[in-house]
Amino acid sequence: MKLVSIIMTCHNGERYLKDAVLSILTQTYKNWELIFIDNNSTDDSKNIILSFDDKRINYFKSEKTLNLGSVRNFAISKCNGYFISFLDVDDLWLDNKLDLQVKKFLSNEKIDILYSNYFQLKNNKNIKIEKNLFKGYCQRDIILSYINGKPLTAWLTLMIKKKSIEDLEYVFDENLHIASDFDLIIRLSANCYFEFLEDYICKYRIHDANESKKSYKEIYEISYIINKY
Repeated sequence: MKLVSIIMTCHNGERYLKDAVLSILTQTYKNWELIFIDNNSTDDSKNIILSFDDKRINYFKSEKTLNLGSVRNFAISKCNGYFISFLDVDDLWLDNKLDLQVKKFLSNEKIDILYSNYFQLKNNKNIKIEKNLFKGYCQRDIILSYINGKPLTAWLTLMIKKKSIEDLEYVFDENLHIASDFDLIIRLSANCYFEFLEDYICKYRIHDANESKKSYKEIYEISYIINKY
């Protein structure tokens, strides 16, 4: 069984953290490691994550608060898996998320990146978010999906072969925070084969503190990415 490294970064995420971790622990696919980066939290996040008695959970702490580009690079450096997935502290996976994705990868060795449809979790209701799903070498379609305001997927659905990340000049741009994931996906799409599952295997939680709601920052960062390329 291939090892899956799960990256979870946390800055004062105590409110939903327990639920997020439980959605990993209940996965039907068991060969995973959780790389948990405490991004200088001042709440009870450390005590919550350390309360889970599971040797697959690896706790690391940053002594200063880093932006997402930097803290995700810190996390990548700790990963030992063949695949890498990402789960934020306020989101959830369905129990078969990893199982379905690993099986899909193993069915086609060409696949570098796999993603899916997902639910929005808002006011305790699951809302299906059906995306435009692109397959193959599809950088143009992916870029246009962001320009049109309908990005190909949510970050929590991704699974990536670690080798695809290692082939890049760098992983996350440390000048970026909210759009660091977009920048990585664009660079991966230059040479990676994308595939998708139509299944709804994740829940993206909508709440008042979502980073993605800070649209003024995202607009600035997307402008930075456009200028970079």
